[in-house]
Amino acid sequence: MTMNDSRYPDTYSCDFIRMAGPVGSDGVVLSRSDASQIRQRIANALGMDDHELACKLADAELARENDPEALKQKTDRLLAAMRFGFAS
Repeated sequence: MTMNDSRYPDTYSCDFIRMAGPVGSDGVVLSRSDASQIRQRIANALGMDDHELACKLADAELARENDPEALKQKTDRLLAAMRFGFAS
């Protein structure tokens, strides 16, 4: 993905964080706003610029989206949560 995609890096980096968080029967629990705040606090704790961390996490999310096994794991986790009300 390039800087021409308006979702890069913020949306992708937030989605990376959201998928690491809890999921429930309604799907992903964390909002993108929650994820953005988490990312900003992590960047601050690391002494790193938020945009730099956002780019690194966005690149990781985009790589994961292009990995069929990672997509299967993501889908299975969401389906299990929706079926049983929680997932690890």
